[in-house]
Amino acid sequence: MSPRSHCPHCMTIIPFYRNIPIISFLLQKGKCASCGKEISIQYPIVEILTGFVWVISFAYFTPLYGAMVALFSSILIALAWIDIQIMMIPLSLIVSGLILIIIGIMVGIFNWQTVFWGGLTGVLFPLAMMGLTYLFTKRQGMGWGDVQLGFILGAWLGPLRMMLTLFIAAALGLLVWTGISLFKGFDRDRPLPFAPYLAIGAVAMIFLGSYVGLIFDKFLLL
Repeated sequence: MSPRSHCPHCMTIIPFYRNIPIISFLLQKGKCASCGKEISIQYPIVEILTGFVWVISFAYFTPLYGAMVALFSSILIALAWIDIQIMMIPLSLIVSGLILIIIGIMVGIFNWQTVFWGGLTGVLFPLAMMGLTYLFTKRQGMGWGDVQLGFILGAWLGPLRMMLTLFIAAALGLLVWTGISLFKGFDRDRPLPFAPYLAIGAVAMIFLGSYVGLIFDKFLLL
């Protein structure tokens, strides 16, 4: 909400009637109405992705939980995109996610024990990964924002799904880093934002978590 939406070129505040997701971009042919310079394609991409997640959330879950998932996923999309752009995760988005989890506990969607152990898992495992990375490379492999993100993801997902999320994120990150290295050359100091992969893994676990639980239960019965 603050600062209000504005053109990144001329800094003109965008009025509400020119700030309609996707439609405004199409009507203005991808250009600012004030200065005529091009608007980044990232805006309609994020808007389409967020809209898609909202539709799937309400189609897949009950209305209350669907609303919670849609809001939480929107937070993950925003912080992942910001991490890609500036390699930083805003604390305000972490706090927003935490508020949603607290509301979820209050309305009975989550139980506090799962939230506690999941949050603990989401913090301790990234810290262990940071420690091992520093031990072998003398570099900080992840930022503290990733640890904070791990906390709210673990609190939402619970311990098992959080560990699977970390595995998915690490695998995706390694795959992308390898691909970049093949095209741009090997550089052990090349930074790579980790939040996007955590967000992808978390959203996958949110929507597929029930199937993961069933598979895990069957495995225990064998």
